[in-house]
Amino acid sequence: MGSCFAQEIRRALTSRHIACVPSYRNISFDPTQAIVDELPRQEHMNFYNTFTVRLQVEQMLGLWDQADDDWWQVKKRAPWGPICFQDPYRRGIFAKSPEVLREVIESMNREMRVGFDAATAFIFTFGMTEVFINKASGKVAAQKPLYRGGGGMQETTLHVSSFQENYANVMATVDMVRRHKPDAPIILTVSPVALARTFQDVDVVTASTEGKSVLRAVLGQVCRERDNVHYLPSFELVTYGGLNRSYREDLRHVKKSVVDEIVDQFFNAYFAPSGVAPAIQR
Repeated sequence: MGSCFAQEIRRALTSRHIACVPSYRNISFDPTQAIVDELPRQEHMNFYNTFTVRLQVEQMLGLWDQADDDWWQVKKRAPWGPICFQDPYRRGIFAKSPEVLREVIESMNREMRVGFDAATAFIFTFGMTEVFINKASGKVAAQKPLYRGGGGMQETTLHVSSFQENYANVMATVDMVRRHKPDAPIILTVSPVALARTFQDVDVVTASTEGKSVLRAVLGQVCRERDNVHYLPSFELVTYGGLNRSYREDLRHVKKSVVDEIVDQFFNAYFAPSGVAPAIQR
C-alpha cells in the first residue's frame, strides 16, 4: 500500500508469483454509475502520504467511519452525466449519487479488510509530505486539488507536514498492524518518484527533496524503535543510480528494469527456501 511506486512493486512481486492483496478487482461497482480509479483496466489504488495510509488502515479496521455526507459534489464528465459525488479520501472515486458512492466505499472497505486479514507481510511506500486537509473533516485528502477533474480547490487547504506528524502516522500504522498481526514482517520504503509539481512557493525539486528526506528520516527512526520492521532502500537504489540509468524519459518514474533489480535485492534479503536461513536477518 502506498504511492505509485507501491504499484510498481506489486507488479514485480506478482510476476514472481507472490500474491498481493488487497485484490482491487474484487471491488463491486457498476461502471455506468461509478468510477473507481483505473478499474477494471488495471489494479490500481494509490495512497501517497502517511496520513492517507494511516486513515485507510483505520477505516478498514473499523476505527474510523466515514460519514454518509462526507463527499464532494463536482462537475466532471462521466458516463451518467456532468454531476459527480467524489470520495475525498481515495484517489479517483466518483459516483452518480451519494447512495452509489456509499455502496462503492463499503465494497472497498470489505475488500481492504479481506486483504488485511489474508496478509502475512506488509509493504508500505510513502511518497510525499505536502498534503491537503479537507476543511470539513480535518482529514487529509487523497490527492491534490482538481486531480482528474475532481474537487479540492475550495474544499482543502495546503499543509506541509512535519517529521513529528509523519512519525506519528507511521508509528500508529505499524502499531495497528501489530495488534492484529504480531508476527508479520513490515517493510517500509520511500518512493523514489519525484513530485510532478508543488503548491508551495519553492522550486519543485527543492520541495520534493525536502519531503523525501523527512520521510527517510521518519522511517529510519521507526525501524529503530519497532521490532521486525525493516527499511527497503528503494529510494537509495534508484537515486544513487543516477537519472539516466534509473528513470524513464519523464525523469520521475522508475524504469521497469530498475524496479526488477530492487525486487531481486528484496528477495535475496528476505526470501529463502524452506529450512534455509535468509541472507539478511534482523
